[in-house]
Amino acid sequence: MAEGVFNEDGAFLARVRDAVAEKDRLTARVSELNSTLKAQEKDVQTEGKSIQDEIDSTIRKRRGEVEDSFDTQIDAVKSKRKKVEAEKERLVDAGKASRIKEQSREHVEDSEEAERELKKLFRKEGVPGFARTKLFYVLFMPDGIAEFGMMLGCYAIIFVGIPVLVTFLVNWLCLADASENTKTVMSIVIPAVLIVLFLGIIFLIYVKVKSKHIDTIRLGRKYRNMVRKNDRRIREIKRDVEKDTDESQYDLGDINERLVTVVSEEEEIREQKSDALKKFDEETAAALRQEIEEHRNPHLSELIRAKEDTEAELEATEKALQDKSLEITRDYLPRVGEEFLRPDKIEDLISILQSGEVETISGAIAYYRNPNRDEMSENL
Repeated sequence: MAEGVFNEDGAFLARVRDAVAEKDRLTARVSELNSTLKAQEKDVQTEGKSIQDEIDSTIRKRRGEVEDSFDTQIDAVKSKRKKVEAEKERLVDAGKASRIKEQSREHVEDSEEAERELKKLFRKEGVPGFARTKLFYVLFMPDGIAEFGMMLGCYAIIFVGIPVLVTFLVNWLCLADASENTKTVMSIVIPAVLIVLFLGIIFLIYVKVKSKHIDTIRLGRKYRNMVRKNDRRIREIKRDVEKDTDESQYDLGDINERLVTVVSEEEEIREQKSDALKKFDEETAAALRQEIEEHRNPHLSELIRAKEDTEAELEATEKALQDKSLEITRDYLPRVGEEFLRPDKIEDLISILQSGEVETISGAIAYYRNPNRDEMSENL
C-alpha cells in the first residue's frame, strides 16, 4: 500500500518538478529573447541610419561636385568678362581724356598765355617771382569767397598748426627727460617765437613786395583771375565729359560685341547649372538613393527578418510561459504551496518519499520542515 501511495505522490511531484523546471526554462528564454530583441532593434536602427547617412552624404557630395564644376566655369567666364570690361574702361577713359584735352585746349592755351604775360610783367617791374603764385594772392590779395576761405585756412596753419606741431616735436624729441616746468616754459616760448617770426616775415613781404609793387600786383590779379576762370571752365568741361554716358563717340572697336558675348556665355552657363541641379534633384538623387538601397537593403532586410523571428519566438515563448504559470497555479500550487515550487525543494520532497519514512506529500513537507526528523518519522 505504501508503494501505491508513493507512486501516486511521487509521480505528482515529478510532474510538479518538470513543470517548474519548464517554467524556469521559459522564463530564462523570455529574458534571453528580450535581450536579443533589444540588440536586434538597435542593429536595425543603426543600419537604417547608416544607410540614410550614406545616401545623404553621397547625394550632398555629388551635388556639390556638380555645383563646383559649374562654378569653376562661371569664375573663368567672370575673369574673362572683367578683362574685357577693364579693356573697355581703359578705352573709354582714353577717349574721355582726349575729349577733355581737345575741348579745353583753348582755355589751357589762354591760361598759359596769361601765365607768360604775368611772368613777363613781374620780371619787367622787378617783382619777385613768388609774388605771382596763387598762394601769394590767396594770402595778400584774396578775391572771392573761396580764396578768403583758403586765406583763413593758411593763416590758421601758420599761426596755430605749425607752432603746436613744432612745440609737440620739441617736447617729445628734445625735452623727453626735462622737468615739467621746463616743458611748460618751452610750450609758451616756442609758439610765441614762431608767431613773432611768422608775423615778421609776413610784414616784410607786405611792405617790401605788396606795398612796393601794389599796382603791378593788382594788374597781376587780373591775370590770376583769368587763369582761375579758365581752370573753372576746364573743370566744368571735365565734369560734363565724365557724366556723358554716350560711348558711341569713342573708338571701342568690337569691345561691346565681345562683352555681350562673354555676358551671354556666363548667363548660359548659369542656366545650364540651374538645369543640371534641377535634374540632379529630380532624377539623379533618386537614382543614387536606389543604388545605395539596392546594395545595402539586403543586409538590413536580414536584420529585420531576424528581429521579426525573435519577436515571433518571444511571443510564442511568452504564451507558453503564461500557460505553464497558469498550469502550476491551478494544478500544483494548492497541494505543494508556493514555498516548494522550486526544483531543488521538490527533489528533496521526492527523496523523502523514496526513503519510505513518509507516505504522503503533506507528510514529506512536514518532515522537511521538522528539525527532529527521526521523532517525526516515528509519529508518521
